[in-house]
Amino acid sequence: MPISSGSLTVGLLPVQVDGNSVQPCVIKIRNNDSTKTLYVGNGNVDTTNGLPIDKLTTLEFKLPPGDALHMISSDTGHSVSWLRITE
Repeated sequence: MPISSGSLTVGLLPVQVDGNSVQPCVIKIRNNDSTKTLYVGNGNVDTTNGLPIDKLTTLEFKLPPGDALHMISSDTGHSVSWLRITE
């Protein structure tokens, strides 16, 4: 199983996590910030329609081929880490 990982700084505009999935995969997203909530969704994600990831929490998502996740924060400079495991 190929594994890739990285980190991003998220702000007030949606940021895509590691491109589109070519094969089925699992993506783990870690909110590294101790004061801000992270929001995950599609390319139109915002703080009202995104799935919240609480401070210092990791969530796992299964993605089919061709799909992608996007993230946004209610503030700038939000530190996020991710791990992609291709099936």
